[in-house]
Amino acid sequence: MSHNLFAKLEESIKNRKDTFLLTITDHPDKEVIGAKALLWPDGDFCTEASPLSSDVKDHLIAQCSKLVIKKRSGTVKFLCNDSIIECFAEYFPAPLHLIVAGAGHVCEPVAEMGRMLGFFVTVIDDREDYANRERFPLANEVVCQSYLHYFRHVEVSEKTYILLLTRGHKYDVLSLNELLRRDHQAGYIGMIGSRRRISGVFEELQQDFPNESFDNLYTPVGLDIGAETPAEIAVSIMAEILKVKNQKSGNSLSAHIKKYAKMGFHEGAGKWNKCSS
Repeated sequence: MSHNLFAKLEESIKNRKDTFLLTITDHPDKEVIGAKALLWPDGDFCTEASPLSSDVKDHLIAQCSKLVIKKRSGTVKFLCNDSIIECFAEYFPAPLHLIVAGAGHVCEPVAEMGRMLGFFVTVIDDREDYANRERFPLANEVVCQSYLHYFRHVEVSEKTYILLLTRGHKYDVLSLNELLRRDHQAGYIGMIGSRRRISGVFEELQQDFPNESFDNLYTPVGLDIGAETPAEIAVSIMAEILKVKNQKSGNSLSAHIKKYAKMGFHEGAGKWNKCSS
C-alpha cells in the first residue's frame, strides 16, 4: 500500500468513518493484481497510482455495495469488458467513540482501558489543569471546553458511549440537557454519583423532559463488584459498557458450569466435557 493511501485509511479511522480496503486479487493484466483502493459507504473512492480503468472502478463500487451494507469483509468477482476480475474487500469499522466528561482521578484509568479495548477515546473538561496531554497521553483527543458547548456540537450516534464523571450535578444536567435534545441518541450514557446527586439530576431533567424514559442512562454507573479505588471503578464502568455493547447479561460465566457440576456433568454432557488428566 502506498504511503498516501495508508495515510487516508489512518485518517478515516481517526475520523471514525467505516472504510473498505480493496485489493485486486485476479485480473488478466498481471500488473494490476495487487492494486489497492479505498471505498467509503457514501460511495467515495480513492485509488493509488494504478492502471484501474473507470469501468473497473464503477464495477468495484457496485459489486462491493452488498458488503458495505452488511458491514463485513468479503471477496467479489465480476465480469468487466469480457474479463473476469476478483477483488478482496477488507472492512475497517469505525471505532466506537468513548467520551469521558470530567478529567478527574477515575477518568485516567477509564481512558487507558478504553484505548486498550479499541475505543476512540475523547476526554473533555473545562479546566486546563485537568484536560491536558500530560495527564492523558493515551487518549485520542483531549478537549478543554465547556460541557455545554461540546455536547451541543459533538456528533452522537449509537456508536457513541458517554461517561459523565464531572465534579458536580449541575454539569451533568447541562450535558444531559444537550444530549437529550439530539435527534440521534448515544448507545450508552453513564453517570457517576451518589443517590442524592442522581436524584437531583433527575428532578431537574424531568422539568424539561417529562416524558423521557431515560432508558439509555445508566446511573450509578458500573457493575456491582464492590469497586473502591479509581482503577477498580474503571473496571466496573468498562465492564458495564461492554455488557451494553455486546448485549450480554453481565452474569458470572461460572454460573452455568456450577449447575452441571452438581449433576456430575452427566446431564450436561452435550455441552460440557469433564477434564481428564
